[in-house]
Parts: sequence; structure tokens; C-alpha cells
Amino acid sequence: MAGQPAIFHALLRPSILQILRATGYHATRGAVLDSLTDLAARYLSALCERTAAHAVHNHGDAGDFSVVDVRLALQDAGALLPERVAAEQLWRGDEDLRGLDDFVRWFSGPRMKELLDMGRGDGEIDATDYLSALKKKHSKTAEDTKYHGTIIGRALDSVAEVQVEGGALGSVAVAVGQLGPQLARRSPRRPPRRPRRGRLQDGPVMRAMGWQGPGLFAL
Repeated sequence: MAGQPAIFHALLRPSILQILRATGYHATRGAVLDSLTDLAARYLSALCERTAAHAVHNHGDAGDFSVVDVRLALQDAGALLPERVAAEQLWRGDEDLRGLDDFVRWFSGPRMKELLDMGRGDGEIDATDYLSALKKKHSKTAEDTKYHGTIIGRALDSVAEVQVEGGALGSVAVAVGQLGPQLARRSPRRPPRRPRRGRLQDGPVMRAMGWQGPGLFAL
């Protein structure tokens, strides 16, 4: 595991540890923790994919999702059980909301409160999760501005231009805009290569099998 997946895996592991601790576990093996983290990542990825699919179906854009699309994704993942089948709900004339009500009660109940308290850590009252608490702990000004533009911070509103010093072109964007068409005109266009016929096709073995040309065999 390397690159971005390793970073995401490392950021998700503390959440799984805190969930296990709040559930009552006091120790675990590294392999077990990695397996649970991978399962959680796959589950979250499946929820995101189903939410995007419902958003495209309902609104035409994967980024224009709503709470309805998230609820449909949770239903697809089996998180809102028990639930009657669609035919029985249509026959009864009402929608079965038992699973949704249980889901809401779980989030507003004591177990979710315990998970949030476990995630804050070090008595951070304003922090809502371990990552926010960790950033506040390592920030001298109690702000997370130094993490802006990174994977654990807020996205930048605008990307700063890379300035070029000692030349006529002020930035990389200007250089690409001016030199890009010139380089495209100078690059020679190579003629498309014709597929080379291998010796096996011309050999006696292929002729014995009935080969009569590219893609043609005598039956």
C-alpha cells in the first residue's frame, strides 16, 4: 500500500480504534485493525458511489446530491433495516420507516454521544473529531490555517500562480499559453504504424488450421 490509499488508510485507522474503544475493546492486533479499516473504507466508498448514482438519476449531476440520495444509498447498503418489500408497502399504502427511525435514534442516542466524546480527546470541547482535536493541539494559534490546501485541511479558494523570475514570461500559465501552440506545430506527426504480420500467421501451422487472412479461418 503506497501513495494516496496509504494516506487515507492512515487517517481512517484512528477512527476505527476509537469505535472499538467505545464499543468495549481494549486491544487489537495490527492485522485485525487493518482489515477493519479496509472494510470501513470499502463501505464508505460503496455509499459514496451509490449516492452519486442516485444523484445522477434524480438531478443529473453526481455532485448535486441531497439527503434523499444519501438515504437511498443507505437503503441499498442495508443500513435501514428492517424494511418491508416495495410490493408490500404499496399494498399497505404506507411507507415502512422503521429502519429509518431506528437509524435516527441510534445517532441521537448515548452510543453516538460516547463515540463523539471518545473522538475529541484531551478535553477538546470545540473539536468534533480526533483530527480537529489533533490539529488544534499542534497549532500555536489554535487555528487550522496552516493546513489549508492540504489533504487534512480546507481547500484553497484560488490556486496561486507559479511565478517565473528573470524572464519575459511572468508565470507558468502564461508560458504554457504562449509556447503550447508553438510546440504543438513543431512536433512532427508520425504516420500510423501498420500492424506487422508475425511469422506464426504465415507459417504452416496456421495454414493447416485453415487460416485465410486476418480474422478468417476456413470452417
